[in-house]
Amino acid sequence: MQKLRDINEAMAYLKEGEILTENGTNRFVLREERISCYENGTRFSLDPDEFRELYQKNSFYLYEETVQIDEDKDEAYYRYYRK
Repeated sequence: MQKLRDINEAMAYLKEGEILTENGTNRFVLREERISCYENGTRFSLDPDEFRELYQKNSFYLYEETVQIDEDKDEAYYRYYRK
């Protein structure tokens, strides 16, 4: 994950439609002029000024979604359902 320099760079990426994270589990997204935070099944939204005030000292990273395939489970599935 790419670490962002400061809150200004984080805001710029949000405006470009990117997804940000602080720790890899939470996500911040700009939607309809509000910044939504998703973490552990919860969601809340803030206006950009509130977000800037609350999170200005935090470190942000560009969120990169990776798909992890469990090869053992994949092999077992296809071995069982082979036609």
